[in-house]
Amino acid sequence: MRKTLLIAAASLAASVISSQAGVYSQNIVGYVNVPAPVGYVSMANPLDNSGGNTGTNLFDTVSGAMDGDTVLTWTGTKYAQVNIDSSSATGFSDPLTFAPKPAPVLAPGVGFLFQNNNSSNTITFVGAVHVGGAGVSTNVVGVTTNVLSSATTYVLASSVLPIGGGITTVLQLANPGGAIDGSTVLIPNIVGGSIHGYTSVNFDSSSPTGFSDPLTFAQKPEPQIGVGQGFLFSNQSGSDIQWVQSL
Repeated sequence: MRKTLLIAAASLAASVISSQAGVYSQNIVGYVNVPAPVGYVSMANPLDNSGGNTGTNLFDTVSGAMDGDTVLTWTGTKYAQVNIDSSSATGFSDPLTFAPKPAPVLAPGVGFLFQNNNSSNTITFVGAVHVGGAGVSTNVVGVTTNVLSSATTYVLASSVLPIGGGITTVLQLANPGGAIDGSTVLIPNIVGGSIHGYTSVNFDSSSPTGFSDPLTFAQKPEPQIGVGQGFLFSNQSGSDIQWVQSL
C-alpha cells in the first residue's frame, strides 16, 4: 500500500508519520491512496473530507466508472450493502432492486468493506487529519477518541489517524492492567479478492507479546493494521473502550 504523509509541523511529522510512505499532506491536510484491487477490500476513510464524510464525497458517483462497486457497512449484526450508481439521485442504490439508497457515512474510525466489481483501482481519500481535542503534555496537535462499544458482539473499526502499524505500539489501542484482555481483533483474510475467514487475535496481558490465540492461548504477534484499513473488534471488557490516539 503506497502512502506518504508530509506534515508542515516538523514535530508532528516526526511523531506521527515518520514511518509512513505515500500520503501527501501540508498543514495536516492532504490525501491517502488506498489500493482497491478487484474483489473485496477491508477499508476505512482516514481523513475528514471538507464536504463531509458521505460516500458521495469519497467515491466517484458521477462518471459511471465505479457503477456497481459495493460499499458494505456494519450494522452491529450484519452488513448493509449499497452500490455506487451514477444514475441514482443519491449516487447509491440497492444492489437488488436498484432503488435509490442514502449515501453511507464513512467517518474516520469506522471500517467498511469495499467490493470492487470493475477493474483494479486506487481510492484517493482527501481531507484533514481528524483531531478531536486539544493536545496535552508533549502532544503538539491534539487527541482523538474512538469509542469501541460493548453493546454489540462486533464493531467494524479503524484508526482515526492516517497511520499504520502495530495496533498497540503504533495505533495506541492500549491494554492497561489487562483491562481489555479477551477482546478480539479480527482481520479478514482476503485472497484473490475473496474473504477466506478471519485472523483472530486476543488481547492477553499474560502473553509476552500482549496477544494470544483465542482458542489455544498460544502467544501471537501483535496485529498489524494498515493505513485506511478496517478490522472487526469484539469488546469483551464489559464496558465501552475509549481508544485514545494522540498527535
